[in-house]
Amino acid sequence: MAVYKRTYKTYEGALTPSWSRFSIVGRYTFATLFKSRIFTAYTVLCFLPLLGGIAWMYLIHNPLAQQLLDVRMGPVFQINNRWFAQFLQAQAWMGFLLAAAAAPGLVSRDFSNHALQLYLSRPLSRLEYLLGKISVLAVLLSAITWIPGLLLFALQAQLQGNGWGWDHLYLIGSVILSGWMWIAVISLLMLAISVWVKWRIAATGLIMGVFFLLPGFSEAFNAILRTKWGRVFNLPYVLNLAWEGIYRVDPNFQHIHYENRIPLWSAWATILTVCLISILLLNRRLKAREVERG
Repeated sequence: MAVYKRTYKTYEGALTPSWSRFSIVGRYTFATLFKSRIFTAYTVLCFLPLLGGIAWMYLIHNPLAQQLLDVRMGPVFQINNRWFAQFLQAQAWMGFLLAAAAAPGLVSRDFSNHALQLYLSRPLSRLEYLLGKISVLAVLLSAITWIPGLLLFALQAQLQGNGWGWDHLYLIGSVILSGWMWIAVISLLMLAISVWVKWRIAATGLIMGVFFLLPGFSEAFNAILRTKWGRVFNLPYVLNLAWEGIYRVDPNFQHIHYENRIPLWSAWATILTVCLISILLLNRRLKAREVERG
């Protein structure tokens, strides 16, 4: 519109509240993610363990179904804290693949196309931009980790009766704490890697390396130096060890059992260190301007 006509007017519509502006970033990011049929199909696939858990609970509490299927449910197959820990671990690793597919594209495109400056030129702070991106991963991972865990806890308490829910009330806190611990580590670490590695494929490869190659190097370090402290660099082991403490699981039942285990406090120290380093890397990289050096 030509300026001399002076027919333009200031926008007088409703303004988005400042506290919820970060949700705009998340809303449009969700729309972009679910344009992919493969991503949508895998998201649906992540809910299959929930259906399997519901079917398992039905079978446990239905003698007629056990008789028809000719199965016997001994004490090993009962639903307890170990069962919930294993369910949440399985869901968490399915969520890891989901986040690994989503996270690199959340911010790498903004950096490679210099779009971050456009975001921050609006009434949007760096923290709100970051919250908008993290909220995408938080919603996705919540939907397949701690929320299904709470649903299964409520179903088990209803079917079992006899005060089972009150006796295992601590599991509610365990499910929520373990879920949000996983979400915090995965979201911060993946976004920190993505903002420093602009190429999406390279960022995905580096994320996979941290979770699948670095554990191998940590075990090699232990074998060479005959120590156990190399496992602090084995992030999957550290996370599972923390979960073990959260769910009050006997270490002898865990598939990650090692003869020489690192202390539980060192596992939590590693988790907090990873989160802190990720925040520092994000803070250093997220800037309203960028200097290109030739």
